[in-house]
Amino acid sequence: MTSLAIFDFDGTLGDTTGIILTTMAATFKAMGQQPLSEAQYRSVIGLPLEKCFSALIPLDEEGEAKYAAAYRKKFDELDRKGMVTLYPGVLETLVTLKERGVRLAIASSRHRHTLDRYVSELGLAPLIEMTVGADDVTKAKPDPEPVNIILRKLGVPAEETIMVGDAPYDILMGRAAGCRTVAVTYGNGTADNLKAAGADFLADSFYDIIQMVR
Repeated sequence: MTSLAIFDFDGTLGDTTGIILTTMAATFKAMGQQPLSEAQYRSVIGLPLEKCFSALIPLDEEGEAKYAAAYRKKFDELDRKGMVTLYPGVLETLVTLKERGVRLAIASSRHRHTLDRYVSELGLAPLIEMTVGADDVTKAKPDPEPVNIILRKLGVPAEETIMVGDAPYDILMGRAAGCRTVAVTYGNGTADNLKAAGADFLADSFYDIIQMVR
């Protein structure tokens, strides 16, 4: 039985890939750094922002902070209402799950000020019972802390919970918390990497999740 479904946001519910890739490229340019490939930028989506950069180039903590600050500045310059959209089937599937009595939550590496704004702008607020962002945790993905916070707050056991995400970090986090995991293949992770992370199920479409939640 599934009582709770926890979702990643970027690359799972919301199509933020375009603005993230554009902002990453703009950040590297602003910092005087040689640009990297889109595949390299994609590979770190889902990590805490500071760690995205140190996973790509050698940086100490001070360097991480400088790159993260530059990214946030560029993101705020580029972000406009309507640039981020839901993936096909997200709204309809979440409504169906809610009607079946499944509780819905989000565990994201995005900071709360943009996470909650996107949830509101995209019409998800009436469906989502709880959100956990980067500023709510001391240990980020792939550590299970974001999921564990939700499980404790909502009082749902891990064995009645699924974690849905598009990156290996999401799958590793869900598995570490003891949840079943669903990896969507249309986001930023490759099917091979998601399988290697131990995903219990792969979903090529968000609609497929309805069949996986029993």
